[in-house]
Amino acid sequence: MKTERTLRTACCMLLALAGAVGVLSGCGGRSEPESYATITIDSAPEQGASVLMYGVEHGETPVTITDVAPGEYEVVLRLDRYRRKFEEISVTEEPEQSFVVEMEPITGTLTITSSPEGAEVLLDGEVIGETPIYRHVLQVGEYSYTVNHPHAYPVENTFTLEDGFNMEFSHQLRAMEAELHVHSRPSSADIWLNNIRQGERTPATFRLRPGKYLVSVHTDGHLQGDELVELAANDSETVQLTLPPGKVPQGMVLVPAGEFIMGSDERAPDERPERRIHLDAFYIDRFEVTNQAFKRVFRSHDYPDGHDNYPALGVSWTQAVRYCEAVGKRLPTEAEREKAARGTDGREYPWGEVFEPGMANTAESGIGRATRVGSYFASASPYGCMDMAGNAYEWTADWYEAYPGNRDVTKDYGQIFRVLRGGSFRSDKFDVRCAARHFDRMDAKRSDYGFRCAMNARE
Repeated sequence: MKTERTLRTACCMLLALAGAVGVLSGCGGRSEPESYATITIDSAPEQGASVLMYGVEHGETPVTITDVAPGEYEVVLRLDRYRRKFEEISVTEEPEQSFVVEMEPITGTLTITSSPEGAEVLLDGEVIGETPIYRHVLQVGEYSYTVNHPHAYPVENTFTLEDGFNMEFSHQLRAMEAELHVHSRPSSADIWLNNIRQGERTPATFRLRPGKYLVSVHTDGHLQGDELVELAANDSETVQLTLPPGKVPQGMVLVPAGEFIMGSDERAPDERPERRIHLDAFYIDRFEVTNQAFKRVFRSHDYPDGHDNYPALGVSWTQAVRYCEAVGKRLPTEAEREKAARGTDGREYPWGEVFEPGMANTAESGIGRATRVGSYFASASPYGCMDMAGNAYEWTADWYEAYPGNRDVTKDYGQIFRVLRGGSFRSDKFDVRCAARHFDRMDAKRSDYGFRCAMNARE
C-alpha cells in the first residue's frame, strides 16, 4: 500500500510538472487535459493546518493551489493537537473546487469530584456540569477550571492534558463560615463555645465553621445558660440566653440535697442491695475534665492537635485527686456520681430506662475513640451533666467495697482498688448503666480513664 501510494504521488507530481510546460501524461487516465483547476483546501473544525500536496508545502488552511491538473491526489494535513491526516482528493475539470478535510482531535479525559458534591465546574470559563464529573472528553492541551459550591470557598486549578490520559482531581471544599450572634440578659457575660472559653463577652459575634456548638454564658451571681445550636455553611444564627439568679460555680451544676435510689437488685452482684440514701447538696462538673484544663495543672500532659476539648485520658486516680485539689475541688464520691447521673427516680441510664446507641459514645456506637465533651447534649442527666454514660470512665473518691447489707464475699473488696463509674467508649450498654461499678488500682492509667470534679454546696 505504501509503495502504491508513493508511485501515485510521484506520478501526480510528474503530471503537475508536465502541465506547467504543456506536456501531457497519463496519470489519472487523461492524455490531454482540457483545463487546469484552482482548488482550495480547508480544515475543520479548526483552520491553520499545514498542507503538503505532491511533496510540496502549500501553506496553512485555508490554502489555494492553482493550475492543478485533473486527477487523484493525496494531501497531508498537520495541526497541533490533531492527528496527522492523509486525505485522497479527486480533482475534476471544474475551474474552481473546494475540499474540507476533517481533522481528528487528540483527546484525553477529565474527572473532577468534590465533597460536598453538586459543585458547578467551569472549564476555561464555560460550565461543563456539576460534580461528580467522570471522564469528560477533552482535546489535549492546557486548561484551567474553577469549582464553585454555594456554601463553600471556590477552588481553582490548572492542568495539561496529554494524549489518552485521564486527569483526576478530588477536592475537599472548605465550607464558608457561619455567623453566630450571642446575647444574654444580663449582658457582659463570659462566653464558652463547646466548653472552651472565648475572649469576648456578650453581646458578641463569631465567625465559625459549620457544625454543632454548645453555647454557654455565665456571670457572677447567676446560673449558667446553655443552648445547642447547629450552624450551616454561610448561615447566621442568634442565641439569646436569660440567666436566672444563682451562685453555682461556672461549669458545674447543683445537685440538691435529698434521697435517691442507689444500686440495683437485678443486675451485677456488687450493685446490691438497692437502697435509698440521703446526700447533702453538692456541685459537680457538667463535663469531664478536658485536655486543655488538665494541661494547666500537668504541663507534661500531651494530646493530639485539635483535641483541647476532649476528655483528658490515661489519668490515674492519684493524678485526678491532685488536679481537683489544684483547682479547689475534689473527686465526687461514688454515691454523688450515681445521683448526678441518675436523678431521684432510679432510672437505668442518664436519659431514661431504654438504651439508645445514639445517646452515648459506647462500644455500640462504633466510634472506637473518645469524642468531644458535650457532644451528646440531648442525653444530659436530670441535673444537666454530659457524658455520664460512655466516653470516658470516671474516677470517684471511694474504695471498691461491698455496699452495706451485701453479704457477697470477694477478694477485690477492701482498700485495694478505687471505683470508676460511667463506662467508656469501649464499654457496652451493660457497663454504662448509672448503677454499674468498675474498679482499678490507684496508679492505673488506662487509655479510657478520665474524671470530673465535685464540690460541697450550701443551698
